[in-house]
Amino acid sequence: MTALDKRKLCIQRRSSLSNSKRFEKEKAITNCVLPFLKGKIGTYIPIRNEVDVYAKFRDEFDLYIPKMLDDTTIAFYSDREEKSKGPFSTIEPIGMHEVKDLDVILVPVVGFFGTYRMGYGKGYYDRYLSKSSALKIGVAFDVQEMEFDVKPTDMKLDMIITESRILR
Repeated sequence: MTALDKRKLCIQRRSSLSNSKRFEKEKAITNCVLPFLKGKIGTYIPIRNEVDVYAKFRDEFDLYIPKMLDDTTIAFYSDREEKSKGPFSTIEPIGMHEVKDLDVILVPVVGFFGTYRMGYGKGYYDRYLSKSSALKIGVAFDVQEMEFDVKPTDMKLDMIITESRILR
């Protein structure tokens, strides 16, 4: 199975969860994530049925969300800034004041293997995370676990949190 096929399968598994199951699993995930949150928290606004930690935490914490700066780079900006539609159906902050010293980053996951994450394949997060000293937490549903070939550019996360466990 190719990397693209594995991505599609993980997205399909994630998308196949019923709304009631998704809500129950997201609640378990956010409860597990909560003790690790402190300071400036980078997160994402979910697309394509990603785990939604944003809705749970946006009113409780100062959140910072990514914006694509060019074809290879993302940067994080305050969630309180005005937002617009970005590439890949994302919602991004307009981005006036970049934040560089995040304490925790909640990372979206297409698939995971150990504490390695599979993203959408463009490497935006891997490049950003390689330069960050923040606590890096991937959030995913158990159904997204899949063995895949880890490339040298793939960043190992500090942990991946699912509805049933914390992988370190």
